[in-house]
Amino acid sequence: MRTFALSVGLIGVLATHAAFAQEPPPAGAPPADGQPAATQPPPAEAPPPAPAVSKSPSPFGAAPGPTGPSVWGVLPWGGFGLGARYMIPLPITQLLTRTKFHDYWALEFGADILRFNYDYAFGTTAYSYNWTEIIPVVGMMWQFWITDDFAVYPKVEIGYAFGWYSDTQGGTTSGLSGGNHLFPDGTAGLLYKLGNGITLRAEAGYVGGKAGIAWLF
Repeated sequence: MRTFALSVGLIGVLATHAAFAQEPPPAGAPPADGQPAATQPPPAEAPPPAPAVSKSPSPFGAAPGPTGPSVWGVLPWGGFGLGARYMIPLPITQLLTRTKFHDYWALEFGADILRFNYDYAFGTTAYSYNWTEIIPVVGMMWQFWITDDFAVYPKVEIGYAFGWYSDTQGGTTSGLSGGNHLFPDGTAGLLYKLGNGITLRAEAGYVGGKAGIAWLF
């Protein structure tokens, strides 16, 4: 009987020892003898933020403005004429970048043909004559768009005028007004879009007044 009780007690001690051996060690406890400590990778560090780069506006590369042809009639001082231009946008940064308005730079080239009348005594004297000239020009303009349909602009042009006299009543052309010459011009104008690219246009400057129509797209 005593032998049976001793055997049951021994079996209980062995079972309890086995249960403790199977429980995982508590967090932070040192590893058991002979077992390597489990290593955990260190937490990944977030990369440092990239330094902010301030972007200053570039003098070139702006959005293009309108382009297209224009034709007009000309009323120079003491004459009349016709002209044509073709507008090409220039990739220059706009000035009005922080307002509700828009502005664009443009290059224009073309030519005018002008006829000046120098009539004295109703064209019946030797002092009466006409001068006709053709003026190829190139110019630069700055467009200030007040609304999406209406703009004003200043423009400077340079060209060379060459032409001929007529109706001189048989007199000499020496000393008469006209003749081939360098042609600088400064103008102020306006653009008003009607729709489908059709735009009314007018300008006034050194040579006189101009009014016509443009097709801008």
